Amino acid sequence: MKLIDRKMISEDTASYTFQVPQGKKLGLGICQHIQFGIHMQDKMLVRSYTPTKPILESDDDGTFELTVKTYFPNGDQPGGAFSNFLFTIPIGEEIDVNGPTGEIEYLGNGVFNIEGKKSTFSKVSLILGGSGITPGYQLIVKVLKSEGDKTQLRVIDANKTEDDILLKEQLDELIKQHSDQFQITHVLSHPKGDWRGLKGHIDAEIIRQHCFKPDDDEAVVFLCGPPAMVQKAAMPALKEWGYKEEENCFGF
Repeated sequence: MKLIDRKMISEDTASYTFQVPQGKKLGLGICQHIQFGIHMQDKMLVRSYTPTKPILESDDDGTFELTVKTYFPNGDQPGGAFSNFLFTIPIGEEIDVNGPTGEIEYLGNGVFNIEGKKSTFSKVSLILGGSGITPGYQLIVKVLKSEGDKTQLRVIDANKTEDDILLKEQLDELIKQHSDQFQITHVLSHPKGDWRGLKGHIDAEIIRQHCFKPDDDEAVVFLCGPPAMVQKAAMPALKEWGYKEEENCFGF
């Protein structure tokens, strides 16, 4: 796929637009991913991303868009290899793409195809962290922009600072338009002084306050984010509450 545009959203986050080759389709289901590959000197670097456009068929113009935060190298970290590559490659460069990947696909009206099995959930909780917002964002837009889809959505989105919240303007607009169907709670670990939302890290108390209860047969939770958040914090809290992994609790 050829990179045809790069637009800065903030000082470290950009929107990247890629051209789909003529006569081909992206073929990506809602919540699924694309694998991108770079040929390094001694290995192949592969990363998975979920496009933020197109989501609806009416938005498909033969391109797709990624929203990616660049982790620049500094004294504390070497930087994100792929995000820095995207940030620096010239417009017109081509990147190897494979997909779609992912065992979860949203089919509409509360119906999910999960590892080849169809299941219906009318109450969906999403626990997301950092760039893990992107598969959740696809689902949110698809539900809220599809006429007749009554699926209820509750989202917990964890980040370091307010500036790190990806797609915040789009999410805020969706809240205004669909407050009866969509709720989102932002949790910041290193907020600035004027932040009025939740502070700290996702824990059992936050999950129980802002997710649907596990005793409802129509409830499900999907998680995407850093392993420490998903495996060490959120998943254990969900299991203790009564959710069952691979039954009504899944990782994207």
